[in-house]
Formats: sequence, C-alpha cells, structure tokens
Amino acid sequence: MFGKNDPRNQKPDNRKDSRKFLDSNPSQPTPPNAPGRAVDRSMFANGAIGGAASQDWSMANSEQILVYHESEPVAHGTDWMSQLKQESLQFLADQRGVHLQEVYRESIYKSGIAILVDKIYGLLQRYMFEFNQVANGTELHVSGSISGDVTEVTRYNRFREAEETKTYFRARFSTKLCSLVVRGCDDKVECFLVPTSKVMALSRTENDYKAIAVLQVKITENGMMWRMQDSNPPVETLDQLCMWLFSAMVQETKNYASQAGGEEAAV
Repeated sequence: MFGKNDPRNQKPDNRKDSRKFLDSNPSQPTPPNAPGRAVDRSMFANGAIGGAASQDWSMANSEQILVYHESEPVAHGTDWMSQLKQESLQFLADQRGVHLQEVYRESIYKSGIAILVDKIYGLLQRYMFEFNQVANGTELHVSGSISGDVTEVTRYNRFREAEETKTYFRARFSTKLCSLVVRGCDDKVECFLVPTSKVMALSRTENDYKAIAVLQVKITENGMMWRMQDSNPPVETLDQLCMWLFSAMVQETKNYASQAGGEEAAV
C-alpha cells in the first residue's frame, strides 16, 4: 500500500488545464543563485491560456504562458557554488563591459529557451514513436536527437580568427531524406526543414533556408511567454505546433521521394 500522497495513488486529471507548469522560474533569479540548467521535467503539462502579459503581448489567441514553480532553497553545503557562480557572472560582465543585469538576462533567456526546446523535443519524440509503428524500415522512418548547447563561430575576421560566436540549443528529427531542425537562440526558437544530407553543417545550412515557424519568447516577472511570429502557423498550443511540424516533415520527405523517383524514371 502507498500513502495517499504517493504519486502512484494519484488519479490522472483529464481536465484541460489552462496553464503549462514547469518546475523552475528563470524570470526571478536571486543574485546569489544564477539559473542552472538542471531541470526536473516530471511536472510538465499542456494547455493554453488567455492573456496574462503586458499590453504589447495581449493577443490571447496567439500567446502561451509557462508558469514555473519556485525553486527549493539551496542547501548550505552548496553555498560555495552559489558564490562561485555569482563571482563568475560578475567577471563576465566586467570582461564585456556591460552591467551585471544584462548577463543575468542572457542567462535567464538561455535557460528558458532550453526548457522550451526540450519540451518541443519531448512532444515530437512521442509522435515519432507512434509514427514509426508503420514507418519502421522505410524511407519515412524518423529518428530524433537533442544536442543541447552548441557554440558556433558565425563570423571570422580577415585572418580567419573567430570574431563572433552564437550558442544554439538544438533538437533534430530526421527521415532518410528530410530533417526538421528546432533551433533556439536569444529570444526565439526557429524551425527549419532541410535535406538530411546537409544537417551536419548546422547553422551554415539552416541559414540558407527560410524558417517554417518562429516562436518569439518573452520572459517577465509573470513567467515565460511565447507566441508564433506572424501567427504562422495559426496554433495555440505546443501540441498543435508539434503536430503541424511533424506533419510538415513527413510531407516534405514524400515530396523529396517523389522527385527522386521521377528523376530515376527519366534516366
């Protein structure tokens, strides 16, 4: 027998929740504790909400809000890490000649973007497992991976020295012919369809293609919000977005296969 509070005794709640709950709040870091990357994803849930943001983000049908549980207090034994992180953030701010608050903001957004990409990956992975029941062993078979933070040189000087870098958080799903790339950076998450044969070039290839969907992200004291840039596609939840993305990848694979078949027949 389990106690009444044991999660194994809890009945699932099938009611459609009006919020998405994650387990950390990147919008409210305390100075000694810059946001970390460790995430307990056991509390994820789905749903959409109405407007709860500032007026310039008040389009209720295209906004989502992700509300975070407060982080648990840090144990005394890890105070040295808190101090080390605080000193390091101050060092980075001094090195770049910016205010400490700007470094905090970048760290908050990186944490939020990583959580959002990870959530999208989890939903797409679920569709992948189900779809592969019929696609296994064919050119439509889907495989998925998530790479975490990848820092790339995006601009060189005339001596071929790194002049600018970007850190992306990526997830990728691929068939034999087409790949869906979900790439998060700064305050947005972009989704691309690119040929599978070219995905290893990372941003050099992705930047040659137009994003099929862009999520604009904003973090305030109320939590993290996202909306579809230009309302395209017209979806209201991450579930709807991921279904649309997965379908687009499968359809593009079929298009590539049809083109390849036509070329072979012509030869």
